[in-house]
Amino acid sequence: MKLAALATAALATVVSSYTVLDASNFDAKTQEGYWLVKYYSPTCPWSRRFAPTWERVSKDLEDTLAASDIYFGEVDCKAYRSLCDAADIDGYPTVVYYAQGVNKGEVPGGQSYEVLVDFAQSI
Repeated sequence: MKLAALATAALATVVSSYTVLDASNFDAKTQEGYWLVKYYSPTCPWSRRFAPTWERVSKDLEDTLAASDIYFGEVDCKAYRSLCDAADIDGYPTVVYYAQGVNKGEVPGGQSYEVLVDFAQSI
């Protein structure tokens, strides 16, 4: 049973074209490169509505941007409230830009496909 749980946890760390960030990997992952991190709540209707847009942006850009050390991640604020508090998240979903571990602030208009693509490509 423990082996199955470990295998599931390992697979859950990278979901499609973005990384699931949690208390155990957030600092280590975001210290290197540039990150667009989506903070969300799985029970929030706005977060659920934004999920396909986030998936599309990260998938469309993953090959292009990974060579530039630009990555996509997400944090579940219900499960990891402390990470969301540390980032001053006050609404869902919120996309925050990190450069070498430093929170550079929210992506303005960060719930639009076009805005996110333009922002990511301008880093």
